[in-house]
Amino acid sequence: MQTTSAPPIFRKKVISSLNVPRRYKIPVILLRGLSLIPALLGFSYNSKSAWRVAERDAGGAVFLYNNQPDYWVATLWCALAGYWSWVLMTSMIRRWLYHYEVNHALVRLLTLIVLNWSISAYISSRGGSPTKIWMTICFALLIFNILKLVIANSPKYHRKAEDVQTPRINLKSTAVKVLVLPLFVVILVTMFVALHQVNVLSYTTTQLMSDLSYSLDATLPATGTHALVLIMSSWSKEAVQKRQMLRDTSLQLADPTITYRFVLGQPPSAAAQWTLASDLIQESNLHHDLLIVPASDCDDGWKLSQALQWSLSFDYQYLVKTNDDVFVRYDRLHQDWLPTAPEIYWKGFVYRNMAWNFRNPSDKVNADYGIPVLPVFTSGTLYTLSKGLVQRAMPFDTNYRHSSQDDENLAFWLFGHDVTPTHDARIQDWTTVCEEDQIAKRFNNWKDMKQMYNNIQNKQPQCTKLDQGLCAPCYPCFDKKNDWRQFNLKCDVAKGVSPMKHELLALGDGQVKDNLLPSVIGDNDEWIIDQILSKRTSVYSDGDDWSLVYWVCWTSEPSTFTERHWRALELVWVHEPRAVIFMITNTLPTNFFQDYTSYGYNIKVVHFNKENLLNWQWYFGPGTRDWLEQWDRWEKGQFFYWHLTDYIRCLLLYNYGGTYMDMDALWIRTPPDRQMEFIGSDYSSLDSDKAWTLDDTGLYLPQGVMRFKRGWKLFREMAELAFSAYTYDPSCFNCGGPKMITTYVHQHRVSLEAAGFTILPRKVLYPVSYLQIDQYLLPDPLADHELRTNLMQHSWNIHLFGKMTNKLQVQRGSIVDLVLRAFDLDLPHASAKTGAIVSSTSTREVPLRLIGPRAYTYQSVPDHVSLGNVSLVSQPGKLQGLSVVYVRGGPPVVDRVQVEVQVQLGHIDLGADYRHVQRASISLEHASQQQTNALLNSLVYYPNPLHLANGGKDSMRITVTVGSQKEALDIHVVTVEPEEP
Repeated sequence: MQTTSAPPIFRKKVISSLNVPRRYKIPVILLRGLSLIPALLGFSYNSKSAWRVAERDAGGAVFLYNNQPDYWVATLWCALAGYWSWVLMTSMIRRWLYHYEVNHALVRLLTLIVLNWSISAYISSRGGSPTKIWMTICFALLIFNILKLVIANSPKYHRKAEDVQTPRINLKSTAVKVLVLPLFVVILVTMFVALHQVNVLSYTTTQLMSDLSYSLDATLPATGTHALVLIMSSWSKEAVQKRQMLRDTSLQLADPTITYRFVLGQPPSAAAQWTLASDLIQESNLHHDLLIVPASDCDDGWKLSQALQWSLSFDYQYLVKTNDDVFVRYDRLHQDWLPTAPEIYWKGFVYRNMAWNFRNPSDKVNADYGIPVLPVFTSGTLYTLSKGLVQRAMPFDTNYRHSSQDDENLAFWLFGHDVTPTHDARIQDWTTVCEEDQIAKRFNNWKDMKQMYNNIQNKQPQCTKLDQGLCAPCYPCFDKKNDWRQFNLKCDVAKGVSPMKHELLALGDGQVKDNLLPSVIGDNDEWIIDQILSKRTSVYSDGDDWSLVYWVCWTSEPSTFTERHWRALELVWVHEPRAVIFMITNTLPTNFFQDYTSYGYNIKVVHFNKENLLNWQWYFGPGTRDWLEQWDRWEKGQFFYWHLTDYIRCLLLYNYGGTYMDMDALWIRTPPDRQMEFIGSDYSSLDSDKAWTLDDTGLYLPQGVMRFKRGWKLFREMAELAFSAYTYDPSCFNCGGPKMITTYVHQHRVSLEAAGFTILPRKVLYPVSYLQIDQYLLPDPLADHELRTNLMQHSWNIHLFGKMTNKLQVQRGSIVDLVLRAFDLDLPHASAKTGAIVSSTSTREVPLRLIGPRAYTYQSVPDHVSLGNVSLVSQPGKLQGLSVVYVRGGPPVVDRVQVEVQVQLGHIDLGADYRHVQRASISLEHASQQQTNALLNSLVYYPNPLHLANGGKDSMRITVTVGSQKEALDIHVVTVEPEEP
């Protein structure tokens, strides 16, 4: 039997090239495979990074960030590192298997693998470019492989010659095939890429231009510059023509306080520098408007950064950035500027929530920033900044990461500063549109630019003889060839353009109110009602008396205006005589309420129709304007006038603020806080409604009574969505009503309530549902008890739900009957249906009566003071609800009214002249009923300190004298001792 000198284990049957027993095959394969893990991880990371790298320059002078070639070359070195690791592990395990038992050889192999991992991890942790990291790892592996080859050929580690059946390793042949040849290929590729990078970066990075300074016309006038305009241009021959065209057209419209510079970078190539430099100098000597910045001319982002840095050395208020293919209406642009710019001012055509590749959806490159969409930015066509904001964007003389699209750069530089740009739709990117009020338009055809300038000079519409057939984004599309919404765009007139549909969740800005533009009557605004109501605002809207404004709508025939509707108006004035009611109607004549105005009450009729709404600019944006333009089309729909009322109430509260109320809402007392902004709530019992209600209980928000200050953007956004000609559904009855506002509030409830949006409990405005409201019109022996102990404690208003009760009679002894008799001004007026005089005497002669309580309870901390977090009662001592004091009937105006109030122990306030006194006497000359009631409504009672602490009784006498008639009211006052906590 033939023998062998091999160790005993090798006499067993083997199944692999490594000559290991079968049971060791898989462990050996796995261990050898582990040596590839660092290289595989590096290959995966670098290849992914290559696809994700941002579309931008490598970084600039100071920070040279990695670009795609860096990562691809690094993957090549990763592959080489994996190959050398495999070769090293394979050769070493063969040697160890020969000299040691299998278990011991595997332990050594595992130790070597861990060492390989550790060295790779340590080198990677030191940072640097990916190519540098993996070149270093490969250098370490190269040393190990060379040492292995040297050791492998040492006689010390070989058997004796007579025992060796195979030749010894050929060191030169192995080194060439395993080490030299792969290394040569990888180095060759690396050098080729590096040479290409150097060639590109030599003209595109400011690293090579750090010692250059601003040149040509780099100084500005010492004084007189209100605005500095930076016009991005280039070294090309076409740019020379563009600059001259702007000098001959658009820049002729700029006044002397505007200074401009065309911004160019360093020459894009040596050839350009030699051929165009002399021409550029001649152009500068002639026009003195060129600025060369120390940045590549091929990168508008770095050019802009350097130009902004340069601007900080000069004194100006506003900075305007535009391009050399944009016609700017400088004569209009400066109309928005103040003599001194605010610290923060940023205005342009705004883009929001745009994907990184929105300009080219086929582009798969993502940016290496930690947000899913681009920050809010303004179109590079034109935007305006205050100098304070330029200082924020350019705080240090350093370089910035930036996009290859220069209009996105400012958003990057200001990201995190919590600065929001103002949208201006008059700035348009599309060269194919022309709107008459545009202030910035791109041109491809220079003849068209000249045509626009000639139109302006000849005082013609600026788009005359230019194509106006296409619809510009954020503009109405009525009678246009297209609609920009077809391009997956939606426009918010205050916030700008964003995708209509996007796979990523839009980033909200948390803002729930718009900063409405100031109104300048006679300039950018006109009166609708002289000295009271303009197109944009009212004399009350921005003052403390905004809540005195009440809005009501009427679109039915005058004959349908019943006594119940007259009384709904009276109840407003009983509780707030100073209230101003605007009746928005398309049917009632202007003098319809003259009987009430003769008594001094303030009610104004505002007639509306399609022409008026368009002329008053009573629309929110392009969608609602198109909707109004197509009035004739929608008017045929069954629900049009209901929808129109829903639309108008949104517009009134947004533009003017105040209280909107339906004509079937009966006030039983005023809200205690005049500054509270609120909407009521109710519950729906229909299961189908729970798909859009606020919660599973069916809670929803009716719009029958609402009070808000002007500017809440929910009204604008709701209306622009529901009443856009692009989305309007004339067959959906509730889409513009409770469903619309409830759905919106459900989506934004947290931010709305944080800003003061109050959702009142149901009992406050809608004490019973529309299914039970008929019970309030039926006789009830407990009606007085229900009114005093329940409604007056928890409610401000009773909504009659007109559709359910219009045809029902208010029966004697019902709750509604008690309310109408308790709060009755008894103003004689002609019935809208019959013309007969309606009053307590059925004539225009009605006796004067002083109405008020016989007893009044003062509670410093009343019972049932709140429902949830909402205070439901007036301030202590304010006589409201069933305790309200007012005069009823009497002549419309009297020559003199004497009002006297006296208390025995406490004190009172009455009017502006009597504060904290025991007796007050005020005479009103040529006074109306409204003036008398306004004075009485100001009455506030204060108990003396002893009664306030311990309780007690007091008496108050109120006397109203008109001519020889005197009306007196004695009130028994009880102060309730406060409960101990």
